[in-house]
Amino acid sequence: MRVMWYLIVGVVLFYIDSIIGLVIPMHFGHFEFNLIPHLMLLYILLLTIYRGFGIGLIFAVLFGIVTDVYTGSVYGLYMFGYLALVVIFDKFLNVFYRDYTMVFVLSIASIIVFEIYIAMIYGVIGFANIDIINLILLRLIPTVIMNILLLMILFPIFMKLMKKTQNQD
Repeated sequence: MRVMWYLIVGVVLFYIDSIIGLVIPMHFGHFEFNLIPHLMLLYILLLTIYRGFGIGLIFAVLFGIVTDVYTGSVYGLYMFGYLALVVIFDKFLNVFYRDYTMVFVLSIASIIVFEIYIAMIYGVIGFANIDIINLILLRLIPTVIMNILLLMILFPIFMKLMKKTQNQD
């Protein structure tokens, strides 16, 4: 029953992630700020910490494939990115103590790495011509700020879900 709850929450977060991504593009003058929510990535990383590496890998593959099919641009991009970040995240948290500060810092660092990874892949295959200054100022900084806010909202709700599913048999 726990896995069903995790799947339901994951599907809801996937749709919220998609809706936020469609609603929030911001324009100021000639500049377009890209605020990209990564609720699914944050959720997978939190599952990796609090429910185990295996569950994190399964959800990374599952929701990575779903995200790849939904975006439809480069298949395997999100799945491989989610998998790599789950593995790296788990290895770093085996070294560091798992307090809330480290979880927040490593989650935000994972989002930064994921954004750079996506920009590099899109640049290599020619889907986007991304300048490093524009990447940092117009995409990375607004995305990080937005995901910090989303993580501050998601984390207490996630902890309540973990306590609820912990008490179920």
